[in-house]
Amino acid sequence: MISYRQKITLIVFLLTLGLASSPAWAGTVEYTLTIAEQDLNFTGKPARGMTLNGAIPGPTLRFTEGDLARIQVHNKMSVETSIHWHGLLVPPGMDGVPNISFPPIAAGTTFTYEFPLRQSGTYWYHSHTSLQEQRGVYGAIVIEPRQKKIHADRDHVVLLSDWTDEDPHAVLRTLKRGSEWYSLEKGSGQSIIGAAHMGLLGDYYKRELQRMPPMDIADVAYDRLLANGKPETTLVARSGETVRLRIINGSATTYFHLEFSGSPMQIISADGLDVEPIEEQRFLIGVAETYDVLVRIPADGTYEFRATAHDGSGRASA
Repeated sequence: MISYRQKITLIVFLLTLGLASSPAWAGTVEYTLTIAEQDLNFTGKPARGMTLNGAIPGPTLRFTEGDLARIQVHNKMSVETSIHWHGLLVPPGMDGVPNISFPPIAAGTTFTYEFPLRQSGTYWYHSHTSLQEQRGVYGAIVIEPRQKKIHADRDHVVLLSDWTDEDPHAVLRTLKRGSEWYSLEKGSGQSIIGAAHMGLLGDYYKRELQRMPPMDIADVAYDRLLANGKPETTLVARSGETVRLRIINGSATTYFHLEFSGSPMQIISADGLDVEPIEEQRFLIGVAETYDVLVRIPADGTYEFRATAHDGSGRASA
């Protein structure tokens, strides 16, 4: 049995330990995000999208570990919305999952998110309402550590995403129907005649018996793959510099193979957490993952960082 005095001593010790380990807030950093509907044109024809402060993706939100984040979200749309802070340790009421952790942000109203930042790293934010993320409601989050451990001459965000001119709800209906429309659109459809011609008829029937679609590696035919909201974007760096690329996969369904033409990429962080550095020429990033890599810029010239869709159907580059 623990005596009353021992209980009081233990409680005081735990409170002291908690106060000693809790960060001292460096200050309040405020941002304003305005979500609105507008026509966008990524493919040569207009399509309805959702923007943050008039653009896709939304602005990069930059903080320092220990800051208090205060973010006002204005909903200028005719439908409700929300913002979820992917990977951040936040109070339940600030997590941004509508009707689970907080009420959705109604049309024409404003909600203020406020939470302390207890971590550092590369993260991202996106809508958790309906299929709004697929219409453009997403952006990057960068939280610098209180004490920097890794030197880089430049620090760039590369936010990858996919875009379809089709309404996301129509895409979902096509997928639920089990249609092969997207495989035909991408030219990856399979047939009995084609399988027989290649001597793979047995494999064809085996797959059919398993009820596996032929293009299960990637189910949707996207009209564009984007890096920072463009099929091709430009990042500035000088010869001999070390550049930190904060890579975020903000796509709806696309996995990307990542490559840099100038040098091997040194992976230093994954999903916001520092890792033992490892060099890779090419690696795969899944949906919602983040990786920080260091690249060394060689002699003067232009060097491509390329993100190629897992199924080879398209790419985006910086």
